[in-house]
Amino acid sequence: MAANYVIHDVAIFDGERLLDGRHTVVIDAGRIADILPAGAVPASLLGEARSSGRLVAGDGRTLLPGLIDLHVHLTWSAGADPVATLALETPEQTLLRSVGHGLAQRDAGITTVRDLGSPHDLAIRLAEAVAAGWVPGPRIVASGRTLIMTGGHDPFWGLMVDGPAEALKGVRTQLFAGAQVIKVSATGGVYGRAAGEAVDDVELLPEELAIITQQAHRRGVKVAAHAIGEEGITNCLDAGVDTIEHGHFLTREQARRMADAGTILVPTLFVYQQVAGAAGVPEYASAKARAIVERHREAVAIARDAGVRIGAGSDAGSPGTPHPSLVEEIECLVGAGLPPTEALAAATSIAAEALGLEGEIGRVRAGLAADLILVEGDPTTSVAALRHVTHVWQSGRLTVRPM
Repeated sequence: MAANYVIHDVAIFDGERLLDGRHTVVIDAGRIADILPAGAVPASLLGEARSSGRLVAGDGRTLLPGLIDLHVHLTWSAGADPVATLALETPEQTLLRSVGHGLAQRDAGITTVRDLGSPHDLAIRLAEAVAAGWVPGPRIVASGRTLIMTGGHDPFWGLMVDGPAEALKGVRTQLFAGAQVIKVSATGGVYGRAAGEAVDDVELLPEELAIITQQAHRRGVKVAAHAIGEEGITNCLDAGVDTIEHGHFLTREQARRMADAGTILVPTLFVYQQVAGAAGVPEYASAKARAIVERHREAVAIARDAGVRIGAGSDAGSPGTPHPSLVEEIECLVGAGLPPTEALAAATSIAAEALGLEGEIGRVRAGLAADLILVEGDPTTSVAALRHVTHVWQSGRLTVRPM
């Protein structure tokens, strides 16, 4: 068997659990061709891989699926006030800076990101450029502009719609623009506007959310909903959205509904801790974050108790939340009560399901795309091992290797 790469004698976290024993993974034509017990690999395969320079020795490391961050903003700077930074830049400057943010994500082992808001649909254009091979970066699933009510959350990249007719026009506009996910704002938020926005404000109405979700689903596109307050979360669940972003005031009844429907919670714990305490963040945002950060951890516990699947999203680019911040988010999930294997699944197999890409990425499984990372140590005992990435493969291409 000819192979592009042979990763020999490694521990494997397959996206759900740590496999027993040590294994060898064969990559061919961009996909995982085979997974063999390390002691049962033909000598000819190892010899051929060694002579061609395509043999990677495990050396006590762990192989995982490439990580997936379900909530980023590549156009945001991660400074104390990213909205102010956007206002100082041309769209061209913002796009160029976003390329660097994407590279930083990839080099940290994050091979896929879901970008949930960008001005001028810039993240959609960047996603197309990466897919075409024009620039390096992670796979990007992008919403472009978000659908909001007039004056709603995140107006700097929002497409404002009022009433079902405009909501229909808005979702069709974003689908035509190339959005691979639709982002809606169902409630107010913490950061973005100094006045006129409370976290539990109901923004898009039930009938607006319903027609947006219906139309997106007709095109096979998922819907992610920014929803902090209880009433807004209910409206999203009634509409049938696919993921709830943030979900601070999630109730036990809502969690039961989510578990029954398969709706995924992407809590983004880390960013709210940062906004609450990072230096230089506008005080209006810090004050709102401080008021809800403890309730946020409670919401994660409620969701987990009800059997809700939890996905990992960092909100990277937001105030004090660098590109990348996914490891910090995974650590927050562990701090909120998830065992390390569940927190890792939140950034691999469950995240792939949230994207509708479970048949392509998110697991170490024969036949799937070879989006893989190799890390020092065992992240199933300490997720901090994710900070020590030595190799990154994207569709079988080794894009990060030891210097």
